[in-house]
Amino acid sequence: MGGFAFFGSDMGGIPTVEESLVDLSTNPRVVAEVPHFATLTYIMEHFPQIITDTHEETILDRAESSSLSKALLVVQVAWFCTNCASRLIQRLPLSLLEVSTAAHAFCTLLTYFVWWSKPTNIATPTIMRGKEAREVYALLMCSDEEYKEALEMALEMAPKRAEGYPARSTGTEKIILAANALQHLLPNPPEPPERRFLQHTPNVIPGAFRRESASDGVYMLIAVAVSPALYGVIHFLAWNDHFPTSLEHVLWRVSSVMVTCSGIVWIPLTGVIGYWYFIRSNMLNRMSVGPGTMSVGRRRIPGSTICILSPALMAHVMASGFLIVESLRQLFFLEPAAYQLPSWTNYWPHLS
Repeated sequence: MGGFAFFGSDMGGIPTVEESLVDLSTNPRVVAEVPHFATLTYIMEHFPQIITDTHEETILDRAESSSLSKALLVVQVAWFCTNCASRLIQRLPLSLLEVSTAAHAFCTLLTYFVWWSKPTNIATPTIMRGKEAREVYALLMCSDEEYKEALEMALEMAPKRAEGYPARSTGTEKIILAANALQHLLPNPPEPPERRFLQHTPNVIPGAFRRESASDGVYMLIAVAVSPALYGVIHFLAWNDHFPTSLEHVLWRVSSVMVTCSGIVWIPLTGVIGYWYFIRSNMLNRMSVGPGTMSVGRRRIPGSTICILSPALMAHVMASGFLIVESLRQLFFLEPAAYQLPSWTNYWPHLS
């Protein structure tokens, strides 16, 4: 959806006030300029007043999937999971494909529970409108030379410096708008991010990445550990299932354990590597004799980190891939009992 965006011109100029008020779909000369994350952070820190106030009702109104359609899908998934549970209760074998599907179905239920009110397929971003938004947009679109000129004009226009510097009223529209934006940040306005230019196509959602707090890091670690475990532990239902060969039986067990424990193993592994990276960086800072030495050393560390993490990541990918491939392969070697349907009448009261 693009998150928050500006109205920009396809000709590279600054849209007029009238153009910025026209809907995006009805004005071919206007395009959506989506800020990069660093740019959006700069806006939120120094120009929060231009962020469009979005209410919860507006967000929910943009959701294309209704609660009824979500509820129907949840009922279908729950029906499949209940059918698998009834087969286990009646001691009927589950095929590996049913086990893998049950794992994905369980994760689907959790995802739907968390994202129940999440909008889907949003085609247009939320536009930041108004006079101040045009000024900030002009500031972000300035080159280095234009920024210096706009800063000089802002200093001349400042009330405290009006006597020392004569006010200037000449300049391009972009420079004047950028100078008006810098007026709010004097006397020492922070310079916008190095990559000030905006993204013309809303492919990157600025809100997808944000600065993390300590609690966010804890939640992320919990998610990394729990998510693979919830997905992998369901594959233990086929621990004693029938397999074409004994080797495939062993590989299924090993792969199930690897997927289930991958998140728990990943956390201390990345922690040790992060601590080693921190110690190594401090040593380079003390031992370096110039900027070139430090840059060379810092380029070597990420490469070694990738070499350490790659085997663990590849083991997880290979184990997950084997579980899926084996689920399809076992379809050609199913037991006759796998084709029997569970008797649902056992769960309903009846008269004999």
